Amino acid sequence: MLDKISILISTKNRKVILQQTLDTIFHHQKLPQEQFEVIVTNDGTEFLDDLLSIFPYKNFRILPNKHKPGLAGGRNNGVENANHELIIFLDDDILVTPDFFIKILKVHNKYNDIILGGNRFYPEELLKIANTYPFGRYKLNYEYQWLDATELLPFEGSLFLSGGLAGFSASLRKSLFYKIGPFNEMFEYAGCEDAEFFHRAKKLGIKLIFDKSNICYHNELDNFNLKSWLRRQSTGIRSAVVVCKLHPEGKQHPTWYTNTPIQWNDTFDVKILKIKKWILSRKLVEKILFGLVWFLEKIKAPDKILFRLYNALWLGNTYRSFREAYKRLFSLKD
Repeated sequence: MLDKISILISTKNRKVILQQTLDTIFHHQKLPQEQFEVIVTNDGTEFLDDLLSIFPYKNFRILPNKHKPGLAGGRNNGVENANHELIIFLDDDILVTPDFFIKILKVHNKYNDIILGGNRFYPEELLKIANTYPFGRYKLNYEYQWLDATELLPFEGSLFLSGGLAGFSASLRKSLFYKIGPFNEMFEYAGCEDAEFFHRAKKLGIKLIFDKSNICYHNELDNFNLKSWLRRQSTGIRSAVVVCKLHPEGKQHPTWYTNTPIQWNDTFDVKILKIKKWILSRKLVEKILFGLVWFLEKIKAPDKILFRLYNALWLGNTYRSFREAYKRLFSLKD
């Protein structure tokens, strides 16, 4: 019977947010301290050791990343140092609810060969802040939602068999992790390293289970400004190119065929979209768009106008990042 869990967190220069995450783990959830350990892998340059005095517990460790920099390497580093059979990869900006880990243990004691993921929402305080300015409202209303891409089939109670999970709270047995193999460290950034890991798991017949009722909160207020959000979108799409390099079937996804060079068999609409993205990806065009955003935000232009500009910046930014990774990994010229 599983009664202990290793909570593995990889972090990079987000000390304030990490501290809030640790506070919910040590002070606001019900699993007794002797039944869990927290291992933080420091993948950044921030000094974190003073957190050991804020949370002076024997079951808390902060370790340097001995693997390749990036979330994949940080997670692999955590697994190597985990003492318990059940492990959970928890993002550094996740606030857990009181019964979160207890519910995870309960499910894993019932099912063996599964990867379990929880449900997440934004905390109420973040929602209030984000709704006070246009980009915050844009991100809340129009950004890609992780659950929209999954196929959910009823499994049992609040559990659903899923076509995919997000790695922010994925849990599994350590023995199963080694059966699947470590996160691929070709992923230099946070992005699709978890999707690729789950893809390999599915090929082995491992069930991906989503627990709709087990809720945590995504405390990413530092990602609610335009420039940091665009940087995050850029790293995500670079990772998508890595997935297609590792798994050719990924080329069937729209991310691939709407960002690669124009092909003779592209539909007319796809060709127009690629031309539009190419124009928006030019540095001068991006600079003009940023200038327009700054001015229109200053004069409090309607959200409808600003949202179109945010979307244009997203299209150009992700197209340019995709093409840079595409050329490097596939050795093709523009």
